[in-house]
Amino acid sequence: MAVAALTMLPGPTHAEPHNALPAIPRVPPLDYTARTLANGARVYAISDESASTVSINVWYQVGQRDDPPGRGGFAHLFEHLMFQSTRNLPDGVSKFVTSIGGSTNASTLFDYTDYYISAPANQLEALIWLEGERLRNLVIDEAGFKAERDVVKEELRQRIFAQPYGRILYMLLPGFTFSTHPYVRPIGSSIADLDRAQLADVRAFHETYYRPDNAIFVISGNFEEAKMNAWVDAYLGSIARPDRPIPRDTADEGERMAPVTVEAYAPNVPLPAIIFSWRAPEAADADAAGLALIEAVLTRGPSARLRRVLVDQKQLASNIVSYNLPARDGYAFALVATLAQGADIAAAEAALAEEIVRLRDTPISEAELAAVKNGMFGDALSRRERPVDRAFQLGGGVALTGDPRLEDRRLEAIRLMKAGDVQKVAARWLADRRRVTIHYQDESRRPPGYTGDVPQADIAKMGPSVKPPSRPAVTIATIAERQWPPAPSAVVQRTPPVLADHRLANGLRVIVAKSSDVPIATLKLVIDGGDASDPDGRAGLADLLADVAVRGAGDRDAAAMAEAMAGLGASIDASVEADSTQFTIQTPAANAEAAGGLLADIVLRPTLAVEELERVRRQQIDALAVAGRQPMQTALRLVAPTLFPDAAYGQVPRKTSLEAVGREDLAASRATLWRPDRATLLITGGIDAETGFALAGRLFGDWRSSGPAPAIARRAGPMAAPRILAVDIPGAGQAALLAAVPTVGRGDAVWPALRVANARLGGGSQGFLSQEIRVKRGLSYGAGSMIDARRDATLVMAATQTKNESAVEVAGLVLDQLRRLASEPVDDTQVEERWSHLTNMLASQTERSAGLAAYLASLLTAGISLEVATSELLGQEPASPAQVLAAAQHLTPEKTTLIIVGDARKWLPSMRRQYPGLKLVTAEGVAVEQDVDSGSGPSGQE
Repeated sequence: MAVAALTMLPGPTHAEPHNALPAIPRVPPLDYTARTLANGARVYAISDESASTVSINVWYQVGQRDDPPGRGGFAHLFEHLMFQSTRNLPDGVSKFVTSIGGSTNASTLFDYTDYYISAPANQLEALIWLEGERLRNLVIDEAGFKAERDVVKEELRQRIFAQPYGRILYMLLPGFTFSTHPYVRPIGSSIADLDRAQLADVRAFHETYYRPDNAIFVISGNFEEAKMNAWVDAYLGSIARPDRPIPRDTADEGERMAPVTVEAYAPNVPLPAIIFSWRAPEAADADAAGLALIEAVLTRGPSARLRRVLVDQKQLASNIVSYNLPARDGYAFALVATLAQGADIAAAEAALAEEIVRLRDTPISEAELAAVKNGMFGDALSRRERPVDRAFQLGGGVALTGDPRLEDRRLEAIRLMKAGDVQKVAARWLADRRRVTIHYQDESRRPPGYTGDVPQADIAKMGPSVKPPSRPAVTIATIAERQWPPAPSAVVQRTPPVLADHRLANGLRVIVAKSSDVPIATLKLVIDGGDASDPDGRAGLADLLADVAVRGAGDRDAAAMAEAMAGLGASIDASVEADSTQFTIQTPAANAEAAGGLLADIVLRPTLAVEELERVRRQQIDALAVAGRQPMQTALRLVAPTLFPDAAYGQVPRKTSLEAVGREDLAASRATLWRPDRATLLITGGIDAETGFALAGRLFGDWRSSGPAPAIARRAGPMAAPRILAVDIPGAGQAALLAAVPTVGRGDAVWPALRVANARLGGGSQGFLSQEIRVKRGLSYGAGSMIDARRDATLVMAATQTKNESAVEVAGLVLDQLRRLASEPVDDTQVEERWSHLTNMLASQTERSAGLAAYLASLLTAGISLEVATSELLGQEPASPAQVLAAAQHLTPEKTTLIIVGDARKWLPSMRRQYPGLKLVTAEGVAVEQDVDSGSGPSGQE
């Protein structure tokens, strides 16, 4: 009998004794050089001769707190403008970065704006030149200003109004945690404030804050220090330092002396949420390290207190998240509990409050404190793997406190912290009188006439005054006047890790790739067969099995398993794809044996307790409810059942299918599908091949399977004809548009050319979709495409979100770009640019041990030989222009299924006129007989 056999598998439990906790992992300190240039610019450098990439991170000490009065969101708006044209780069910063094989992005927080670029190491001179170019020569004109302002509006709609819980972080936390401090203003501001902005305001803001003495440069990666310093002097040191002071808003506020409770309502909130918020300590305050530790105690991983108590034990919450964003003056420390279906909000509030009291009043045990510290230091190790990650750690400390070793010092403070120290920090910062409590519920629960009884701050006059611009506007240089970017130096050739391949006697394949000297390791077990192996009527069984397996194995229950994992500084992720089930452990290399023992227990000796099945089932059903109120999530869930209606790939979990799964289904599926001869163990990071093979033998040598492996039937079936579907989510803040096109597979000879074609369509800011929808028209915050490569079918999916009123226009633009892709010729330069960009992105991903393991797993899952990994990691010869254009012929509008999800009252009639074959369906794909009301109704409130 399968269930009995499950509990009688041979072999010992591999993990260490329950009372043994290893020493806290050692995190290599940041090793850097520092200079301050004559113009005030601060320059830090972190050298890594093993890297093939280099990054520049630039922190300008200007953030949301510096937005001028009535111009909220200016710092964020200007972050976007910094990617526009410069005097010598008429096509813009993003275009230039892509042309040299790089990638770039930025973020704005309360006290600073951070810009980061990663590129091949031989392009460092060009990157330093670029930062000097956009600091002194940015072109700020009316067209660029208005285009990016529209993009920022769409970003607000996407992050706030189209997300059920977006208002919590962006509006409610700042608006009620603060009252007189400039942090009180909504993150990203409001559309009204953005509409009030004028071109002269933007130019003044740039002149005031974008100057060398307000900048911190961090250069990290493979470079020669002498050359790097010479380039810094030439391109950054030559910029003049303005003589006028930098205005700052120094407003602050006193201690909160009495608690506040807020009732908040919004459209499309599927499950209520309870939020506790306190003002956090300043970044330089010694207590900031203690609060970071408290956050880990409460919310880090499955062993965290709030997860165990509110989600698992009392089943009052379906999800727990925390916010502890870095801020010079201390932002909000917030805990957000999304309720489980049917849970009482008062009961959830009481349970959350009880855990805060326990933290303040009862000393944390030495075992729990050690486990939490180990987990935090394991996370810190992963943040030291890549050049760009080390740059973030260093530069963030300088931007917040002036201390490049801030993160190192915080880690040391956490290492030394005792139970009494934790209590003191909790008592000081999480006092009841300092707390803001927010009840967040759907608009339908708002009492008639209720408009709120807690006054919010008057923010209209907040912010420092900025003087009008004094310098003439920069214009684009003529070709004769133009200064050209420096040429690249000699290519820094990456040496891909050697893939050592071995098979144990039981059939388990083991692949070891020593990829780092950082003492961290990733163990990823890839088991053939995932969602597509679920029996009819049991869609979601593989997901349930994987999640339940990690909640108890060997002689550990769910709590003991989570505590053991955390105590090792390890983290585990169970994920199920269409063709595989994957378990991933990231751990300090010194703890790989013990963490791997836990993985072996999970796979070989899972308990599959009924009570854990019920918990996981409820949580997954709750997650479906939340996803069903999000336009893009709804569109994504419709793709597979629409294109593969009569095949295994077409199955997606539903509430009914999840409810149909019993423990006997889990046991039978595990016994049938989890076999060593259908599995591969990937070991990457700081472990060599000999050590890795021996480790695999000790962990999994006892794994046995009986009988021949079951055949995996073809999972794609006949592909459905292209369709145009629409789903109505009344009140949705945006419309999602998703176009899915079947194409050739991962193993096809056309694959390299298809990657380039897809990169032309939607690869970053230079893809057709982003250029036409975001850059030229400001209709979306982002538009792109991805390749979903399964073993038996491959799709290219183009996706974007826009305001509901623009849905018809954007749908046409998406289809137009597919048509353009198949018809517009491409030349050698364009192919080389796209290929270099793809190669650099893969190099950046695989510099992390977990990223390398994920890449190798993608090949295994698609049934591709790992021999292609070396050539891809080296950046094999790109496809020819003719091959790219031929590959694009697979991606045409005539082959495309288009899905539109949003507030259909605002676009359905005109969408039907444009696409007469459109069908209105439910989120599950069932035809809707009655049309939606085209009248105006509630929408995402802006």
